Amino acid sequence: MSRLNDDSQRPIRPRANTSSFAPFIWRRGRAESSLQTSVEPVALSSEALLEALSPPAVPSLNHAKALAVSLTGESPKPRLASLIPVITVLCASESPSALQVAGFDILAAYWAHTDTHDWTTADRLSCLSLVLSQTAPWTDEIWEPRFRALTAFTRSGTDTVGMERSLLRVLGTWIQGAFAGIVEHPSSDDRLERQRSIDIITKFHLSVVAKHEFVARLSSEDVAGVLQLYGGLVDQALSMSSDNLSSEMPSPLSPPVLSPFRLPLRHTRSPSTNSVPSVAKHPVDLAVDLFLNYLHIRLNAIAPDHLSTIVPYLFRALSWYVTPLPRLSLNTGVSQQHPVEKRATEVLDTLVTGSYAASCAVILKRNLFPLPDAVIKSSQTTLGALRTLRSSIRRTLVTRLARSYITRTSSAAYTISGAPSGMDLGNDLMERAWSKDDVAVWGLSRFRSALCNATRTWLSLKEDRRQPFVGSLEAILNEIAGVVMDLTHALEEAGDGDDLDEDELDGIKDILTELVGYILSRRVYQGVPISLDLKQGQGPSPFLSTIAALLAPHLLSTPLYDVLASVTITVAPHLTDADVAQLLIVMQEHQSLSPTSPKWLEYWAALQKTPELYSLRRPLSRHAYLEILQSVWDFVKDIPMYRRPLGSLLYTAWLRYLDVNPMEYTSDISWRILADEAVLLLSTDGGPSLEDGPVNPDGIVELLQGVVFSLPDKDTSPPAEESVPSTPTPIPTTSISSPIAGLSPTRSEAAREIEASIPSVMSILSSFTSGGSSRSQSQQPRADSQSIHTETAATPVQDQSAVPRAVGAVIALISIFSQCTFTSLALSETHRTIAIRVFNILVNICSSSPSTKARISALQFLMRLRVDRDHRLYYVSANYDESGNVASLASCILKNPALRPSDMQHTEEPEGRQARPRFPQERHGRPQSRGPGRPSTQEASRSRSRAPSSRIGISPPTPSRSIAYESLWAVPESLPFAVTAEADTPSEGLSSYDPTASEERVVLPLSSYLAKMKDLLMAEKDWEVLSYILCHLPTQLANKHLFCGPKSKLVIANLLASLCGSIVDGRFGSTIGRWPEGVLARDAQGLAYHTITVLISYKQSFKEPQLQHRLVEVFLAGLNSQPSIKTCLHGLSLSAFELQPSMTKHLPRILEKLSQIMSNPAMAVHIIDFLSIVGSLPVLHGNFTDADYKMVFGVALQYLQQHNRADGAVGISWALSQHVRIMSYYIVYLWFLAVKLPDRPHHVKYITRQLLLANDGKEEVDEPAEVCFDWLARYTYASADPRPATSMLSEIITDDKANGEGSEPALTQKTWIYGNSVVTIRALARRGWLEVLSRRASGLTKFLCRAENIPLVTPGDVDPDIVSLSLGAVLNKRTDNQPESPEVDTKMQDSDSTSSSHGQDEVDKPDPITGYVWSGTAPSQRRKEVSIDPSYFALQLSSYPDSKLGAVERFVVDPAKLPSFFRTLDRMPVIDTHKVGIMYVAPGQNTEQEILRNTHGSPAYTRFLEGLGRLINLRGQLDVYAGGLDPDEDGEYAYAWWDDIGQILYHTATLMPPGHDDYSTNKKRHIGNDYVRIVWNDSGAPYDFETLSTQFQFVNIVIEPHSRGAVAAFSNNVHENEYFKLTVQRAAGMTEFTPIGDFKLISAEQLPLMVRQLSLLSDWFVSVYQHTQRDTVKADMTTNWRSRLQAIKRFKAQVVTPKPAAEQVDGIVGQEAYRDFTTSY
Repeated sequence: MSRLNDDSQRPIRPRANTSSFAPFIWRRGRAESSLQTSVEPVALSSEALLEALSPPAVPSLNHAKALAVSLTGESPKPRLASLIPVITVLCASESPSALQVAGFDILAAYWAHTDTHDWTTADRLSCLSLVLSQTAPWTDEIWEPRFRALTAFTRSGTDTVGMERSLLRVLGTWIQGAFAGIVEHPSSDDRLERQRSIDIITKFHLSVVAKHEFVARLSSEDVAGVLQLYGGLVDQALSMSSDNLSSEMPSPLSPPVLSPFRLPLRHTRSPSTNSVPSVAKHPVDLAVDLFLNYLHIRLNAIAPDHLSTIVPYLFRALSWYVTPLPRLSLNTGVSQQHPVEKRATEVLDTLVTGSYAASCAVILKRNLFPLPDAVIKSSQTTLGALRTLRSSIRRTLVTRLARSYITRTSSAAYTISGAPSGMDLGNDLMERAWSKDDVAVWGLSRFRSALCNATRTWLSLKEDRRQPFVGSLEAILNEIAGVVMDLTHALEEAGDGDDLDEDELDGIKDILTELVGYILSRRVYQGVPISLDLKQGQGPSPFLSTIAALLAPHLLSTPLYDVLASVTITVAPHLTDADVAQLLIVMQEHQSLSPTSPKWLEYWAALQKTPELYSLRRPLSRHAYLEILQSVWDFVKDIPMYRRPLGSLLYTAWLRYLDVNPMEYTSDISWRILADEAVLLLSTDGGPSLEDGPVNPDGIVELLQGVVFSLPDKDTSPPAEESVPSTPTPIPTTSISSPIAGLSPTRSEAAREIEASIPSVMSILSSFTSGGSSRSQSQQPRADSQSIHTETAATPVQDQSAVPRAVGAVIALISIFSQCTFTSLALSETHRTIAIRVFNILVNICSSSPSTKARISALQFLMRLRVDRDHRLYYVSANYDESGNVASLASCILKNPALRPSDMQHTEEPEGRQARPRFPQERHGRPQSRGPGRPSTQEASRSRSRAPSSRIGISPPTPSRSIAYESLWAVPESLPFAVTAEADTPSEGLSSYDPTASEERVVLPLSSYLAKMKDLLMAEKDWEVLSYILCHLPTQLANKHLFCGPKSKLVIANLLASLCGSIVDGRFGSTIGRWPEGVLARDAQGLAYHTITVLISYKQSFKEPQLQHRLVEVFLAGLNSQPSIKTCLHGLSLSAFELQPSMTKHLPRILEKLSQIMSNPAMAVHIIDFLSIVGSLPVLHGNFTDADYKMVFGVALQYLQQHNRADGAVGISWALSQHVRIMSYYIVYLWFLAVKLPDRPHHVKYITRQLLLANDGKEEVDEPAEVCFDWLARYTYASADPRPATSMLSEIITDDKANGEGSEPALTQKTWIYGNSVVTIRALARRGWLEVLSRRASGLTKFLCRAENIPLVTPGDVDPDIVSLSLGAVLNKRTDNQPESPEVDTKMQDSDSTSSSHGQDEVDKPDPITGYVWSGTAPSQRRKEVSIDPSYFALQLSSYPDSKLGAVERFVVDPAKLPSFFRTLDRMPVIDTHKVGIMYVAPGQNTEQEILRNTHGSPAYTRFLEGLGRLINLRGQLDVYAGGLDPDEDGEYAYAWWDDIGQILYHTATLMPPGHDDYSTNKKRHIGNDYVRIVWNDSGAPYDFETLSTQFQFVNIVIEPHSRGAVAAFSNNVHENEYFKLTVQRAAGMTEFTPIGDFKLISAEQLPLMVRQLSLLSDWFVSVYQHTQRDTVKADMTTNWRSRLQAIKRFKAQVVTPKPAAEQVDGIVGQEAYRDFTTSY
């Protein structure tokens, strides 16, 4: 409640005595002592007193008082002429107050007690002159005696003839003087006295002017003067300075607001009271009350001419109050108005509803406008006029509502007879419906134009920042808005059946449009951007709150929808994001933005003029708008009559604002709409006339080309999202489909503050960001329009799809290309032509656009182009990086936050190649993409309904800090563009190569694109562009069909030559202007090696052998740089298969370099892999020298020395360390067998020394080294098999029928332990034959020999050994004319040296069915009868008699333990065995059930199996590891491979019978338990690691065509047999251990050899990995050889006891202990 109306703040005083004016001793502020001066008894007569007081005598106060007393009773009275001089002296302004009071008392006494019938008017005027000449200021001592004197000589106003004008002037002067004191000094102590004086004087004044005879004697000027008097008081009170107001008083320009629940507790009195007021009135209340009192008396008698004066005064008086009015309805109660306001309103109502209504209407319209020279005063007049107009219109609306209600009620309440019933209408309702006053003329229609013009005029005034004017302007606009508010309330209250007044609706629209001009012109309020909350109806000021209430969302369901929608759009920048989004949704529900509405284009035009609606600060409204735009465009795009106007509107708007803001961020959806329009205009619906229209395809393409090549794109990130107000904006969860979720970044300084500048009007294409999805994407269901406000403010969601204009132009070009290429439009020559034109533009953008982001966007699209085996173009998205190559390369240069180099210490690879979901490729939005250590300037998102996130921005340069580097792309990528849904389907019109020269296809100039990539690789200055090419080009080059044209082959050769030359010379990457933190030029070179590795598969394009040599040289040079060692080793491993002549030439230098870098543990596995591959290819090392072999042994043995050190395994995982140790021994074995047999002893010393050095510091040599020594002893002088084969000789000699039935094949046997060897000698039943078995860790050796000392025939030839004779004859038979040739011996010797090497099948190739080779020998024979003991043979082989004490041989005394030991040891394989599964995936298959039931594969698959291993018959197989296969259940045949070191059995699913169950359980029983599987994938889709469900899911070696095709798996396409793509999939957490990397392209010829080597390496590592419980336990992996050694050691410990120390005997007798051989043999 206003302090003016608060009685508790007012002083309380007792009620005054009003019986008489004398003796005035009660007045406040006057001491009684001064008033109770004793009066001496009158001793003089009146004449004497007059004489004593007359000039020049000095007047005496006692004489003056005595005279006044004497005049009250003396008669006759003195003449007036004698009294005038005395009164003049006493009442002079120079006289003391007491004398003045006495003088006025004398005058009053004289006139009160004198007969005035004989007095003339002149006498009265002379007395009046005494009062009139009084110029002294108002004082509480003088005013009342003076007024009493006036009433005396005017006889209380009854005798005023002739002095009317003077009397009015005197009274007016007194009133003004008293009132001036109140206004000027409102807090003075005499305030109440002044107020009382004003009340008394105005009462007298009004009583005078109320007399008709008095007024009749006045002129019109006098009457106007009276009006001016009271009106002037009103103006004076309203215009007083707020600085002079008491703190108890509100400002007159701050209208008091009455509480609707409490009236002011004011003590009011009758005007007749003469008491001092108990409460001081506010000056305005006092002045208005006086003015209304005057009008109450004289209004009906005043001439109409004075209305122009009276009405404005009333308006200004009413402007002080303007109490808020309640909501308009039939139930509206009595307004809680101020009493004075109520009186003023009633007076005005009388005027506007009476006979003066027309005149008042004219006056009201005139006073709606400001006066330039009196803005404040005119603002008060306008405010009161508006309140008067509003009250009148409210009465009109109430009447209408009442009549409508009565009509509805009466029409619905009729009895059966037709009589009305049930109508309960009160008298007040009837009175409202049919009022006596005709107020129809005061409807809105009559004042519509005036209100609009007045609003416009007020807003056009130069804004005065002084608060009084600002407050007045707000009050005026608020009152105008109140008129509109009353109309909206009336519409809400009215029934649905009521007819709408179209004029009123138009009036509301016009007025609202003018009112919101305040918001659009001011933009800020009190220095803060204007923001309206429509839901809450709140704004920063009462007027703005009213506007917010007028635009409330619930009103959109009323007939005001069209009006409010149009107006709300114009002020959208000042609304909350949720309110604007809801408006758009409601407009969509009303179909206002679709062609079903006649105004749909007008709405679209209005939306385009409000760019802030789609700014980055408004995610909700932006998403809603873009969704609507997308849906409308999808609706109209196939209807030319609707599409063309909308497309033209967008295109025209774009052209209009193209140069407004080069930094503006745009939406991809708008660019795609432009692209759609260009494509559709090319169709038949356009017609030839389109070329002459405002929009044509060539124009759009040229526009896009101009934008992308000319706009000065600074490549800053989009502006930080903030809304007004800065509170988080709730985002709906279901009402709007949003494709994003994000990263992201802030924009530097652009468009941050709305008050600085509401962003310049941009078209739809330049002020919002994308939220809509393409047509191929599903849309989420829409929620109810009201639901948008029900969401709570959650974490902001950052829109990451904002793109610069140049990027938007690229998006449009991509859309045009994809539609013209990947849809049925590709069959049209016109569309193919435009597609090639756009393709060339995109290629040029990669190098020539000033926008780096645009260049990267073009690269993102071009790098995803592929062709199938028929050279048909398509776009890959979902499986773009299926091998994880891009993610892996990106991590090397800090472009993959999910996988950093530090994380690769153990994993060394991206997750894309592991058994886990691959990175999703998003089409919309850009994620945060910074690597570690990348500085950025970040700001928290300021609205954007999402969690605080950041975008990478560019900080302004400062003297102390450089501009932060901004990363423009990262993995996983977020593509700014979207292609058509058909893009993954091969194009029917464009191809990469057309060998048939068909007219139906057009060849895309991919050679120019590849040449452009080559130029960028050589000369690019921007690291972001170069890094993108380096990371993505290898994957694209793997699609060999894409670049198989003759021109492309030339570019390929040129590309390789340029890369090799720049890397070798150190020039690669030297053109980069700025490197990001943590990235160096050598990192770029390391990435370039991946491209070179893929180029190996294009070796047919390298016509000059020197280029192949140069390629290997580059890999060799890369071994000097840490980032490229692994890549170069992988490249060299591939070159070992594909570039064998070049590898043969450079292999010694490569080995020399490897021996220098072997100290790096992380590289050990890759070096070992490379050596194992080279060792398996004899063609590479056929010309090796001993020095070359020594380098190989040195590399492998060097790692063994590192491994045995305390810190040997630091830097790599334990499983990998174990794997490398095992493979190091494998390298020694493999390469030792590659050495020619005569040269092997030369290397034993070096190997022995290195092994002993590796065990230096230990008490004993470790078991792996013992195994190696044992193995060397076996293969140094021979290349015999590690296990003997059953021969015909053995069968004959050991035949148990030799000596009759039931005889044993051996007569006796003995066993000795020689070190780690167990030697068993058996004397066979055959005469003279011995069998010697040597069981060692490295194998089992068997000798069959015959002692020639034993004759074949016993003495007397009784029992000749016929078998031995026959065998001797056969074995000793030699043809004289066929002597042994040295060449044969040499050939056999060479055969021995190479028979055990991997991949060497030409010599002594095992039988393809049985898997082993028969061999046989024959002993010589003698006829001699002797007996022989097994000890004889052993003794002949011993070193006796040179054996010393402590010899290593130990005789096994207890033979009982031998059988069990022999069985255990003989069951242990003498070589390492492996089993690997093979599965074929037919076209279209993707389930385990389908794959396992395949019984055959493609021709390429069959050829692969033939080269992978040997087909063996499992039935009766003894010498080849069967891998658990049973020929009765698993098929009779299988593929296997072996050498002297190991065997691999392939569980081939297509060779196994499918079985009777649908799930092929028998096949899965074997393949599912294999650690490694080879998958031949002809399905056309990526093979899922988890396809085969099993707990042994470790490694998949996937083979698939490098280009996809539907039926190419069974075709005769020559490309099918050239190259295949090889990928290794690994289980999660498993480190990289193969030379494949992400993928490799390998020729069909070399594919089996490489896959065989990969399967061997993989099974070795997985065995270690599983043995260490997935690399969690440090456990040593035990090989088969080591297991045999451990078994021998255990047996030795059991059966051999240490010999007691023999007593030392000097001399020859001391040799007795060891010369007695019977103790050992």
